[in-house]
Amino acid sequence: MGTRGMRRTRLVFAPSDPQAPPAYLLLDAFGEVVGRGEQPLRAEAPAAPTTVVLVVPGVEATARWLRLPARGEAQARAAAALLLEGEQALEDEPVHLALGPLEADGCRLAVTVARSRMQGWLDLARLHGISPDVVAPDCLLLPEPEGERPVAARIGGALAVRGRRLAFACDPDLAPVLLQDRDPELASDAEAVERLLAQGAGRPAINLLQGEFAPADGRRIAPRDLRRAGVLAALLLASPMALEGAEALRLSFAADRAEAAARQDAAAVLPKGTVVRDPAAQVAARLERLELAAGGGPAGLAARLFAALSGIEGAQVESLIVSPDGALRASITHANYSDMELLGGALRGDGIAFKEEGTRDEAGGIVSEVMLGVRR
Repeated sequence: MGTRGMRRTRLVFAPSDPQAPPAYLLLDAFGEVVGRGEQPLRAEAPAAPTTVVLVVPGVEATARWLRLPARGEAQARAAAALLLEGEQALEDEPVHLALGPLEADGCRLAVTVARSRMQGWLDLARLHGISPDVVAPDCLLLPEPEGERPVAARIGGALAVRGRRLAFACDPDLAPVLLQDRDPELASDAEAVERLLAQGAGRPAINLLQGEFAPADGRRIAPRDLRRAGVLAALLLASPMALEGAEALRLSFAADRAEAAARQDAAAVLPKGTVVRDPAAQVAARLERLELAAGGGPAGLAARLFAALSGIEGAQVESLIVSPDGALRASITHANYSDMELLGGALRGDGIAFKEEGTRDEAGGIVSEVMLGVRR
């Protein structure tokens, strides 16, 4: 048997400028580039089996790793949404959340993009006759490096960066500020960039086609739904006067489904065993408790932490981790042992609980592990 029936991969790059045509890169079953060019409008169906990956601008996406409970997918998504609620509240429009697979230490990659941008990319794909199997930001299509040094590639005018639990795309001039003292290994030319993308296309870190943008699952119609449809059809055929009754019945069924869905979503967010009586009120109360425990949400905690550190010379944040309870764990390098007393005093003055969990000497400096937002 030859390679005729082996599956190929087509990378289609959604441009940052919606007026510009998307480009494509065609890979054979072994990841070798066998075609490239401008994606035509209303493209014909491929002759060979092809996986279509829609590559979207990483500058439009935000990636972070969250430590989530190893529960069902619906509960994990609800928990991630709660942890990111503070950040989403700062957005100008609704956001779409997607999760990567569960990693060995319980962390999961979480990516958020504007819901309107996600819809716009899918509309662009449809315009060009594409039905993507995978939608992924360009920075997360780069393979994760084996070592500590990040890799970087220029894609569509931006610099895409991938490291160990690190992924972002930005203006090339801004990258040194975000990477601090880490010098990335830059793909030297277009062929090197293509090789990186081809390598990452085999195992994308995430697929944004989740939640409301997930492909139709093709579930069969339940007998109950058929019976309800039969009732509505009979009402419509019986008499024009029955139209109002049929509409009322349809709305009643819709209300029942909406209430059931609300109860299911609330059960995924609330502690296990909670009896759901008023979904909206119970979830709102749960969110309020989490925000109180976290000192205003992860985004608010991070903002106050950086503000407090701005008054301490030489201090900088090395890592940030959001705990499942909404607390923020940070690793901070600084010069003096008294710096953490100053930091704790500043944060407590803002009403934020602060706890120093450990301090060690490292490379001529001091590294302290701290927690913000825990209850005293």
